[in-house]
Amino acid sequence: MPNILDTAAWPIVHYTMPNHVPADEAGHHIAAFDALLARGEPYALIFSGAELPQDSKHFMTLYARWGKQHFAEQKRLCRGAIRVEPDVRKRESFWRKAMLYLMSSRAPYPYRIVATLPEANALAHTWMAGDGDKPVGHWKPLAPAS
Repeated sequence: MPNILDTAAWPIVHYTMPNHVPADEAGHHIAAFDALLARGEPYALIFSGAELPQDSKHFMTLYARWGKQHFAEQKRLCRGAIRVEPDVRKRESFWRKAMLYLMSSRAPYPYRIVATLPEANALAHTWMAGDGDKPVGHWKPLAPAS
């Protein structure tokens, strides 16, 4: 099984959300997230791929449980997550959903949606240069790019 999280550019971590996570692989994904937090070091997450994996009930159950169990660690370590979505319509749809998520109490870190990987890398580096537990511009929403 290939690496689930790409940490080659640490502290920038890349995750490509798969279209489907078979039940027998779900634990491997959760273990990768566990290993990320076990490093105990701040990081920024850039992700792309599917919005959520389809027909992946076991993974989604484990992922939701993991998110709740590790909320405080994510809040402490993750400077933010950035979704790369080149398609403007999808980006706008994701942005609307993100605003609801960010305004809820379920968001452990800032979340942005950008069009390109260079934009994501620039924002991730800005967040990593932030002071203390909060990245630069912590909750300032970004409007969807046209």
